[in-house]
Amino acid sequence: MKRIVSINKIILLAAIALVAVTQQACKKDSSGGGTPVIKDVRMVDSTKRDSFFTQALPGTLIVIQGSGFSGLQHVYFNDFDASFNAALNSDNNIIISIPSDAPTAPPLDKVSNQIKVVTDHGQAIFDFVLILPPPAITSASNENAASGSTITLTGTNFYGITQVTFPGGKAGMNVKVNSPTEIQVTVPDGITAGDSLHVIGDFGTAASPFIFDNWLSPSTGFLANFEGTTSQWSPPTDNPYYGWSQQQWVGGFVTDPSVFPGATGNSVEINPGGNKVATDNSWWQDNNAIITNTATWVNDMSAPIGSYALKFEAYVKKDWTAGSIWIGTSFPNWNYLAEWAPWKKAASGKYKTNGWVTVTIPLSSFLAATNNAYTPTGSGPGNFSSLIGGGGGLLMIMYANDGTATISGGSFDLGLDNLRIVKIQ
Repeated sequence: MKRIVSINKIILLAAIALVAVTQQACKKDSSGGGTPVIKDVRMVDSTKRDSFFTQALPGTLIVIQGSGFSGLQHVYFNDFDASFNAALNSDNNIIISIPSDAPTAPPLDKVSNQIKVVTDHGQAIFDFVLILPPPAITSASNENAASGSTITLTGTNFYGITQVTFPGGKAGMNVKVNSPTEIQVTVPDGITAGDSLHVIGDFGTAASPFIFDNWLSPSTGFLANFEGTTSQWSPPTDNPYYGWSQQQWVGGFVTDPSVFPGATGNSVEINPGGNKVATDNSWWQDNNAIITNTATWVNDMSAPIGSYALKFEAYVKKDWTAGSIWIGTSFPNWNYLAEWAPWKKAASGKYKTNGWVTVTIPLSSFLAATNNAYTPTGSGPGNFSSLIGGGGGLLMIMYANDGTATISGGSFDLGLDNLRIVKIQ
């Protein structure tokens, strides 16, 4: 009996061992059969499923293909831990977006250039390069700069920049990359028509979203470049975009280039000589305002006004510490007004330009006026017809004292040029 019992114990222990081995084997099978392996990476787009690659931009949605991905715990791009949706993955595929903030080289000096997949039973590594997005230009300090002027370009990914080209393929001079978001460059001679400018570098080429020097080739939406005559009282004969509303109460007409150095030809000036008492928004005397002629703003009056802006070049010669520029779209009463007073937001409480700069005022910034005064709580216009009103497309730009103290005469001096309505989005 004892012998039979012993044999039964042996059989029972063997059965237990067999069950344990079987369970372990099942666990291995459920994990994909062993150590994970990455075979390739492809696009999620079904039309590009045969397109395999070893580099991509951050933000790209990809499929990592291979085996053994069950029990997925982490996916790293250049050692940056990426989030994933486990419900989208299988033992053979991982659908994942490369994080937009995953590191690249540059700006880092060195990265691993690898994808790492980590599971509960092992990890796999695949050589993969995250490429830097190409450069992009967002703005220029002066979009209508004369030759010899130094301007600042703002944008992104200004790495390995080799050249800045202006309209007509003219190469910019003295190119200086101050940072990945800023370039300084001197405008070359010989530009004869407006066009995009380009930044060229190791990672691609960027075109400006605006036309540079469009004062040379104005089109619909250009209100005034003040060219075509040497006197404000003589009608221009060779420039339909002269834009000056003659025989009105106006500011100064400037033809002397030394008044506002770097101007693109003629300009206009607002520089009241007398004191302006509190709440004085008079425009009809003492060089307080300029008025442009009527003009066509857009070809499609049904277009959304939020997609457009008023742009102009400005030169503020003296520290601006009081008063505001109000911009109206009718005359002599204003349904809508926009305000430009950068000194109010300056930490120093004053504003002055170093030469000419481009000013952008979205048309959505025009608000319903109250008693011919700018009202920051006013409602905006619903369409171009409402904004333009009975003004026919003219603009009145005036200096108003919207404060409580008297502004001394001669303390404000503003040059204006190249008024235009442009699409911004």
